[in-house]
Amino acid sequence: MNKALRQMAVPAALAFVMLSFLVLAASEQALEAEDALNAAQKDMEQMVSDGLPVTRYNDTLLLAQQIMEVQLNNENAGAKPDYSVFYGKIDELKDLKQKAYAAVDELRALAVAINQTEGIDTAPVWDIYREAKAEFDNERYEQSTVLIDRGYGKISELEAIQTKIVAFAESTSRNVTEFLKALWKELLTASAIIIAAVVLTYNRIQMMLIRRRIAESERRRESVKNLTGETQRKYFERGEISDTTYHIRTKKYGEMIRDINRRIPLLREELELRRKRKI
Repeated sequence: MNKALRQMAVPAALAFVMLSFLVLAASEQALEAEDALNAAQKDMEQMVSDGLPVTRYNDTLLLAQQIMEVQLNNENAGAKPDYSVFYGKIDELKDLKQKAYAAVDELRALAVAINQTEGIDTAPVWDIYREAKAEFDNERYEQSTVLIDRGYGKISELEAIQTKIVAFAESTSRNVTEFLKALWKELLTASAIIIAAVVLTYNRIQMMLIRRRIAESERRRESVKNLTGETQRKYFERGEISDTTYHIRTKKYGEMIRDINRRIPLLREELELRRKRKI
């Protein structure tokens, strides 16, 4: 584990020791708040153990501790405490943890998808991946997720461009040959042939693009299945991840696979309709 990440937990741990003395004579509300704070501290320790960045989490945790300390002092002074702001910070910590694990899983899935992509220059996609990783390292998980989605879109865009280039070259060669053979025909007949060729080429390109999208979805589904299997091995065989981490990851992977499974039949249905149409 990164030594710097371990050291980040020290200020929070010291604050817990100070708070424990205040809680001894506090109300049931204070005891419940202490339990929530202890759980948040354990979550951060797990995140550090898993190699996740925790600067933002640690700062929010320290703020929650300070808010709780103020309320404990109010109690000891005979005033009525209000822990609503404190629990708002606890909810914020839970949200940060969930987003952190979801983002790191999405990053892994994108890396697998890029490595499995063939026939195109993936350098632009890796550039987007590195941007997403930088946002993740800075704990800007929302921006990281946006960039991850852009990475998948870039793969589709590059594959579509490659498909159009190949289709255009084949179509141009075929159309020029047919045109030269038909020079002696009437202008009307030649025009009809050219129009038919354009329509046929368009439909074929659309079919090729749909096949690419189906293949991309299947690759992404396979990479997510691989990540699911690895998560299960870490949890059941090697005991390297906690129950919370395991359930967060498997839930996220399940949602991703269900979304892909809904999309693939629709693409195949569209492909079949175009195949029957022929033009």
